[in-house]
Amino acid sequence: MRRSAPKTLFKFDRGKHMEVTYQSLDRVALVTINRPQRGNSMNPAVVRELAQAWERFSGGDDLVAVITGAGNDAFCTGADLKELPGEVWRALPNFAVPTDKPVIAAVSGRAVGGGCTLALYADMIVASESAQFIYPEAKIGIFQGIMGGFPRKLPYAAGLEWITTGDPMSAQRAYELGFVNKVCKTGEQVEAALEMARKIAASAPLVVQAMKHLALKTLPANPMETFYPQKGMLEAIARSQDAEEGLQALRDKRDPVFKGC
Repeated sequence: MRRSAPKTLFKFDRGKHMEVTYQSLDRVALVTINRPQRGNSMNPAVVRELAQAWERFSGGDDLVAVITGAGNDAFCTGADLKELPGEVWRALPNFAVPTDKPVIAAVSGRAVGGGCTLALYADMIVASESAQFIYPEAKIGIFQGIMGGFPRKLPYAAGLEWITTGDPMSAQRAYELGFVNKVCKTGEQVEAALEMARKIAASAPLVVQAMKHLALKTLPANPMETFYPQKGMLEAIARSQDAEEGLQALRDKRDPVFKGC
């Protein structure tokens, strides 16, 4: 089947650089964080443009989306410490903008912090052999609560060990745990994810969307249902001395000294 040329759905202003691009190809959306020089990290523009991308996907004609980061070194390294993004949750698929249409993450290199949550809230993950999933919040002393939804994708014990130790999880380990659907050679992750997306897009859309909708109903509580009731606890952590110490230690490139307050 002949494929049509990609068309950009965002309206680009002349001379304006977009941190996130959206391409539509045969009813498959390819969403790319385009900040390879900053590890595809999230700044306010990335969060805003990802939120716009999910709104466009949810309300548009595309049937499946693939989310990735430019290059092979990093999928997304989380918050940009030089331009803190604020409400990262707005950038997550199936979180701020619910959709019954499938979302696939194509991950290569480092997925750190918010990059892990971006992959977590996709429905499926294709990872390159070089992919590493790193969630360092416990080591830094901050916690936004979003990763509390990990039991939806990972066995409880293995997932809790991962987020409380901050140890990297390899692509192979993630595949063994069922977190990743497929592992491929580095550089092939986007095409592998697009191939999966095209197969899904060729299926009956109403059936696919009903399958996802009903499958999500069988999982533990929706992340939005657990996120807001715990908001007070999370705000207290954000105001804690440990949070301040952890961020300062990260800037100073030293080990933090936590006091539990």
